[in-house]
Amino acid sequence: MKVLAARFYEPHKPLRLEKVELPKVGDDDVLIEIKAAGVCHSDLHTINGLFPPAKPPPITLGHELSGIVAEKGKNVKKVELGDRVGADYVLSCGTCQYCSVGKDNLCDNFKVMAVNVDGAWTEKIVVPQRHVHKLPRNIDFPEGAIMNCAVMTSYHAMKLAQVSAGDTVLIYGLGGVGMNAVQWAKIFGATEIIVADIEDAKLKLAKEKGATVTINPKNEDPVKKVLEITDGGVDVGFEVIGLVETIKKVIACVRKGGKAVVVGMCFDNVPISFVDEVMTREIKLMSPQDHLKSEIPQVIKFIESGRFDLSKSVSHKLPLKDVNEAIRILNERIGNPVRVVLEP
Repeated sequence: MKVLAARFYEPHKPLRLEKVELPKVGDDDVLIEIKAAGVCHSDLHTINGLFPPAKPPPITLGHELSGIVAEKGKNVKKVELGDRVGADYVLSCGTCQYCSVGKDNLCDNFKVMAVNVDGAWTEKIVVPQRHVHKLPRNIDFPEGAIMNCAVMTSYHAMKLAQVSAGDTVLIYGLGGVGMNAVQWAKIFGATEIIVADIEDAKLKLAKEKGATVTINPKNEDPVKKVLEITDGGVDVGFEVIGLVETIKKVIACVRKGGKAVVVGMCFDNVPISFVDEVMTREIKLMSPQDHLKSEIPQVIKFIESGRFDLSKSVSHKLPLKDVNEAIRILNERIGNPVRVVLEP
């Protein structure tokens, strides 16, 4: 079976829409007819030449997806034909030392969609059943797609940092992951949620989602402002952009004994005066690796119950044929994109 797919050949070049042969559906596999696929900044990293795929091009990009079960192997029990589903893009092995203790995000043998294997910017995709999960009826396909990355990553980051009731939190960067982190911080019990971004429209939306203080670094010094209003710094600072400058600012905004969590993918070396900036302040530096498979049903329950609101998380929807325009929107930040979704 051949399907239309958006293929990456080389950096800084438009993706090519081509017909590609689907792998055979194995006994433990699920064939998903894709209804929505998110466009993530990590996809841009590949397109912009910062993060080359492990699989030699051409490769189908995209790793956030939702859809309908179109076919399944004879051993598949967890889903039925016609079920609404999402799929985890971290394809862990399930048997290594890390998978065996529930840390499948650190799998010794894991593969990632759009990095090691073809991804989700296509009409249909074959996924092993252990990576497929059902979507409740009240989660639409676009929201169900971005849940697999933008929502899961921010949730895992909150758990990794052990954000708890009464904490003061800084979220620096309000893309899809950062905007979702605002809601998680509120759910986890943070009482002061400070956000920083250079786009006023995103700051306004973050305020609606639970932010208590907004800072536009174009208008004021974010470090000075944070230290003033917190009397010494936040308990936990999240950097959700991936730039050297903003990583250093987040570290500077964390109180003594606090935690700095780098969520954004940074491909440059970050110069740190370790003694002055980290050791003497006893700062904990950490960074989340995607998410755990066990966290997916937890997040689904939050969304299904209405405690986590995804209604304003998708800002743009385009057909698959307009994939290069979708990339341009996110790359050039046209129309204040939060999350862009393709609908094959």
